[in-house]
Amino acid sequence: MSAPTASATQKALFLTKASGDFVVSTAPIYKPSKDEVLVKIHAAALNPADWKVVTRFSYFLSNFPTVLGTDIAGEVVELGEGVTDFAIGDRV
Repeated sequence: MSAPTASATQKALFLTKASGDFVVSTAPIYKPSKDEVLVKIHAAALNPADWKVVTRFSYFLSNFPTVLGTDIAGEVVELGEGVTDFAIGDRV
């Protein structure tokens, strides 16, 4: 369908430190590596598991700021090298 827009940044919800608050900020658009896909997100949600990571298990995280979350829906807009199970335009 559509390729990534000309903008080189996107909004993201970051956890800035262990047991800290979430902060909305901008980040560069990720370039998919081998066996990865880039998804243009149409809907996203924080799962209760994300909240538990922040309140109880953030000591397992070592790099901050970090982006948590896996509950998303969108469309594949770019393929990394070697990706064969997805195509641009696939809804995921």
